[in-house]
Amino acid sequence: MGRANSALWYKQLRAKGFFRYVGRNVLLIILAYVFIVFLVFLIGKYLVDFNGFFHSFIDKLSDRFVILLFFVSESFAGMIPVDLFVIWTQKFERPLPYLVLLGILSYAGGVISYGIGIWISRRPKVKAFTEKRLKNYIDFVQKWGGAFIIIAALFPFTPFSLVVIAVTMLKFPFRLFLLFALARIVRFVLQGVFFFDLLKVDSWLI
Repeated sequence: MGRANSALWYKQLRAKGFFRYVGRNVLLIILAYVFIVFLVFLIGKYLVDFNGFFHSFIDKLSDRFVILLFFVSESFAGMIPVDLFVIWTQKFERPLPYLVLLGILSYAGGVISYGIGIWISRRPKVKAFTEKRLKNYIDFVQKWGGAFIIIAALFPFTPFSLVVIAVTMLKFPFRLFLLFALARIVRFVLQGVFFFDLLKVDSWLI
């Protein structure tokens, strides 16, 4: 994409309210995280031994089970918050490879969701029901195109797999989807750095 095309794309997104939407939701996410971190801190200090709870619970789960559970969740509607899996990576001496692994598995789960969307789109009754349920996501993809895929991959605004299914309803090119969805891998690394390198959550939570 040339500089002129990039500038035009930026102007179009700005005119359509994309950056206002992102800014508002990023602010809400930051406030939510600050509130949750503060609440967990208070609970951990006065009510619950999170360190003991974490190890007693996590150590009972096999790593293969956690990874499989994550992959299934990311492939089918994002059933489990990814934050829990990010915390799980902190049991390892070197969490970064496992954060990257989660990102890759989430990316692969998105590809499966794309396939599910194609399956749905070939069945008129199922497609009509799905389009009704995912109308807001479909509207965002129509309005902002691939930029919304990147945002859905990076931020917890919406379950990523549902956005991917919405993308297939519009016959969004698979090649471009693969490109934009790479942001999903970046998301897990950044979240791990934010939680445990910047906020030092592991010093009092784990």
